[in-house]
Amino acid sequence: MLTLLGAIVACSKDSVQNPEKEIIVELPKDTTKVESALMLGVNGHPLNQEAYLALTPAKQIELIANLGMKIYRIDVTVDPSTGYMKMHDNFLELYRLADSAGIILLPMLPIDDLTFEETEQEARESGYRRGINFATTYKDYFDYYNVGNELDIDCILPDSVGTSEEHYDAKKFAVIAANLRGIIEGIRAVDNAAKTMVNTTWLHYGYLFMLENYGVEFDIIAYHWYDDMEETAAKHYDIPDITKLLTEMFTKQIWFTEFNIRNADGKESDLKQRDFLNTFIQKCRNNPGVAAAVIYELLDQPVFNNIESHYGLYRWSMLGNSVEPKLWALEHAILR
Repeated sequence: MLTLLGAIVACSKDSVQNPEKEIIVELPKDTTKVESALMLGVNGHPLNQEAYLALTPAKQIELIANLGMKIYRIDVTVDPSTGYMKMHDNFLELYRLADSAGIILLPMLPIDDLTFEETEQEARESGYRRGINFATTYKDYFDYYNVGNELDIDCILPDSVGTSEEHYDAKKFAVIAANLRGIIEGIRAVDNAAKTMVNTTWLHYGYLFMLENYGVEFDIIAYHWYDDMEETAAKHYDIPDITKLLTEMFTKQIWFTEFNIRNADGKESDLKQRDFLNTFIQKCRNNPGVAAAVIYELLDQPVFNNIESHYGLYRWSMLGNSVEPKLWALEHAILR
């Protein structure tokens, strides 16, 4: 039995607060690991956000290949009634270039029209249509599908840490789970070899157990982890290595599909980013249950002027549409 000490926190991409409650979590006895060499990757928004639309797909793939990365996680905007991405032709060019460079495109299929007024059956049926339409169109392009994004946040109760079922709104969770189940069933109806993943963040692993108990048959756990989470987990919960905790609790393969430092105002040093990325990647390398580590994200996005502006491995400037590597990218490219 593992005891997590600290205070309850509500999680979003923006912040982690400190807790004050003892949480006791039972770990399953079966802790089988899957041996796998770590694949590195990076997130980007090549089909829908300004910095990426300004930079050619060829340049983006060049930057990723120069870092020795094998995964490009992209968010896709899809018409659920047809399954087609907006900017379909741009995607085809990106895919051609990525495939030639040996880079896997990992689509994050958003669920942006989910309503909690739906019944579970309605949510499952709409999910099935979304999944089968998307996979019918793109099954020849993808081996992996990231279904939804941080939907745990939509159903977690205020001031809850997320480690157990009692921390979630049961009605909202049921609608989310039914929709995810339908999407995955729809994908597999036309792409039986598909590997699907569902993501969560912070210590919301209770949500993953709930999905499994509900019957959502996803293959891979995708997890999001940032430096403020790392610090709080170690200081208040006695969790110095989230990778070990997850592979002790789950037998599924783990992918970290987002990790980086917070840099809301852009004043954090490149050295801090470099050190956190190197430390966390090494933890992933040391754990055979972790198969992939995907940094968030490739480019800074100064046009947003908010917390999303400074996550990049490269600084991007509207003036001349130029890119400049930050320290981690500079050193990693040189080491290759």
